[in-house]
Amino acid sequence: MNIGKHLSDNMNRPRCHGLQFNDLASLAAGVKSLVYTSVHGVDDARLLDRLCADLKLKKVTLGNNESVSNSPITDVLIGTNAKKLEAAKKAYKNVLSLEWGIALDYPECCVKSYIAWNAKTGNEDLIRHIYARSPAGKTFPFWMNNVFNYYSRLIRPGDRLKYAAFSKLNQGMDRESIIPWHPCSYLCAETVKKGKLIYDVMKRHMPFTAASRKAMLSKPIVFWDNFLFAILNGQCRKMDGGFIIAYKGLSRPKSLIGRETEKMLSGPENLWLSARGKITNPAELRLPGNHVVIPFAF
Repeated sequence: MNIGKHLSDNMNRPRCHGLQFNDLASLAAGVKSLVYTSVHGVDDARLLDRLCADLKLKKVTLGNNESVSNSPITDVLIGTNAKKLEAAKKAYKNVLSLEWGIALDYPECCVKSYIAWNAKTGNEDLIRHIYARSPAGKTFPFWMNNVFNYYSRLIRPGDRLKYAAFSKLNQGMDRESIIPWHPCSYLCAETVKKGKLIYDVMKRHMPFTAASRKAMLSKPIVFWDNFLFAILNGQCRKMDGGFIIAYKGLSRPKSLIGRETEKMLSGPENLWLSARGKITNPAELRLPGNHVVIPFAF
């Protein structure tokens, strides 16, 4: 697949903005055979048609929808296999079904985990759901970081308004993830393997973007919920019984946490954590609310 024309660091490349680079990289890596995406108006549709012609991909239109910012979009499927596209189109009737997730080539364990979380009607944050099912005392590969991937996570009242505020705060920043689905665990064996393949394709075709994402996604995160978190500008390493994080200040993207909490976290240069991500030292650092530190790393 000659994908370099569309998957590159060249700012003049043709791009349908509803189609993420990680999805394109998934196709090129052979991790996925089809991609669910959307087009925003005539120009987007024209660019997607151009991409499909260049890469000899087939396209199936699913219908009209709304983006997370409430703008009108058209959902589409693109891929290499006509039969799989038609099967996915049928499964689209229920996007919370195992059939839909499997049709999109997501790992079955991850699809089942997402469905189980969604059935709780948003009573538990998806990131916390995944973290709770991840092994303690381990660091997680940066390409597993889905904290900034809000696709299929905005289901609670007020989520879309908060997303709009978060997007405005980080306007112009590349916040896309590496894996285009939500894992069942941050060490899910199948997703770890496939995520590395996706990242390797991105690194080969768009090294600047890949390096930028690695820098963003490999930092430990103090996490409260969807839009309340702080990225520690440093690295996490294992130690007896937990972790130590050496860092200097906070990094982007910024969340909606208050200035006082930002100030508290900007002070220390080292944090000691338990195996389950609880801050044990410095003892005087008393952050508000129920939080956990997620140890993403290189």
